[in-house]
Amino acid sequence: MYERFFGLVDAPFRLTPDPRYLFLSAKHADALAHLRLGLSESSGFVCITGDVGTGKTTVLRHFLSDLAPEVRAAYVVNPTLTPLELLQTVNAEFGLPSSSHSRKELIDALNAHLLRQRGEGRVAVVVVDEAQALGIDVLEHLRLLSNLETTTEKLLRVILVGQPQLRTLLLHPELVQLNQRITLRWHIGPLDRAETAAYVRHRLHVASRGQVTQLFSPLALAAIHRRSGGVPRLVNMLCHRAMLAAFAREERTVGLPAVRRAYREVASVPLPVRRTSRPWMVPGGLAAAAGVAALAWIATGGLDAWRAPEATEIAAVASDDPPPAARVAGGEDGRPPARRSSPRGRRGRRRGCGRRGCGGLPRPQRAGPCRRPPPSPLEPPSRRRRPSSPHPRPARHRRACSPSRSHRRIRRPRVPTSSSGWSR
Repeated sequence: MYERFFGLVDAPFRLTPDPRYLFLSAKHADALAHLRLGLSESSGFVCITGDVGTGKTTVLRHFLSDLAPEVRAAYVVNPTLTPLELLQTVNAEFGLPSSSHSRKELIDALNAHLLRQRGEGRVAVVVVDEAQALGIDVLEHLRLLSNLETTTEKLLRVILVGQPQLRTLLLHPELVQLNQRITLRWHIGPLDRAETAAYVRHRLHVASRGQVTQLFSPLALAAIHRRSGGVPRLVNMLCHRAMLAAFAREERTVGLPAVRRAYREVASVPLPVRRTSRPWMVPGGLAAAAGVAALAWIATGGLDAWRAPEATEIAAVASDDPPPAARVAGGEDGRPPARRSSPRGRRGRRRGCGRRGCGGLPRPQRAGPCRRPPPSPLEPPSRRRRPSSPHPRPARHRRACSPSRSHRRIRRPRVPTSSSGWSR
């Protein structure tokens, strides 16, 4: 649809495993090297695993299409087979009679064929794709086929390719002998950010025959890697939808808005979770749900139940007997003596020093007895602290808060009003 608009000859982001579009990253190149090494070594099995959509089948198709003429391969695509059906499939792939229902006849025909191939200098290999779906009895039968050998080498090589569940399946107690015969193992992981950008440019290069490579902007490539997690199949899906979105808007370059629209369209696919750069930020939906839960908790009396233990503890502390030190410093009940009321009354109350929070009023008393230690009897009376105030203020603040002359009540001098007396 959009190939001619962007100057392409073929659709670059098909989901089919086309060997022409194989991108050999470091992981895929190592997997291909293990497959080729398994042909030269006839000592056992080869096991290649990889996550879903990482390109295992594409690597395998490239490996099969690049085999030498002296190699004969039996490619098993459908692994949900019985042991008899597996033998029939292998014989049919090698061009042998496969209509018999006798395992002995099928194995004898296969053994004779492998011996002829060995005499002609040829190599036979059985490749099983999606091997994680094989049953335990089928895997055990594959191990028995590997017993077809001479005194120096194996007559049949076996390659197992599957998802990571295959590694777990091989740990089954009944498959101990098969697991020990696997000499080459490799796991294909997702692409990193640089490999994802190179993967997209490689497919564009192949689809345009070297004419188009810089079709996606750097921000778009970074967003594709972040949204897909580096899985090639998901990269193909996002790139295809992004190119459709850019084509609909007649944009020659696929930018970040097109990738975002493509991601919203394929959001039903279980894509990898994007990591946010601010872990302390809570999404709006979670914050709203937390607010509703908090309101429901308060409405059902959860706040009162939470405050109840604190109130009980404060009451218990207030009702305890004061320590002896508090009795010495205070009165009979251990509380400090009450402050003497000022003779100046309401008008003579000091106004304070003007600091924030200081209105000349006494500080609020704490709940419970005073914790100030009593004065030592050996200390001179001039150096003893006054026990009247349980919460003495700093000297600087006390000096600033002390009433000055301007704060005191001004008394008018007595002046003589007559020769007989004085009046105020």
